Amino acid sequence: KSTLAHALAVASAEFGKKALVIDLDQSGALTFKLGHERTRENLISCSERFDLRPHTATDSLATLITEIPEKYDLVLIDSAPLFTTELEQVLKAAQLVILPVRESLHSLRGALAVIKITAAPCKALPFFATDGSDLTKLIAAELNLIDGAISIAPEVLAAEAKTISVLTDNKNSVIAQQYRDAAYSMLEELKIF
Repeated sequence: KSTLAHALAVASAEFGKKALVIDLDQSGALTFKLGHERTRENLISCSERFDLRPHTATDSLATLITEIPEKYDLVLIDSAPLFTTELEQVLKAAQLVILPVRESLHSLRGALAVIKITAAPCKALPFFATDGSDLTKLIAAELNLIDGAISIAPEVLAAEAKTISVLTDNKNSVIAQQYRDAAYSMLEELKIF
């Protein structure tokens, strides 16, 4: 989820959109990945042209949300892997929920559980190692898939070690283009273009 939120923010910036990423995961995975683990700031302008509200922020999330329409085209949430009160509030306010789905029954069940608790439209973004298996066919039949798919690629791990997205580290790679395609589909779905 953290890698996806990061990549979608970078791709959205490449499309000229102002993105805010809110790290609601108490483990701070995205905040740490971006090298801001000891920050006391409530809002960070990242080098990849998006803003981050780190998990350590102490400001009022409600106040920030009221400023969103004037400042941002898009808000991406990196949520905790467990259901929390904050996640419930985010799901109520969401205009679109992107569900990263791996090729596993557990991932499919998790996506179906989220769909049951939100009124927002949900789109699944497949992260499959293989295509055409019985399980991938089942996932495609059960979930509303967003245009695009993300491959499992070593370039993503290489970029994470550098605190940057694969879109910055290996901008001409197939995986970077897959993230751009997914971001484009998301922006189109939200009617931001």
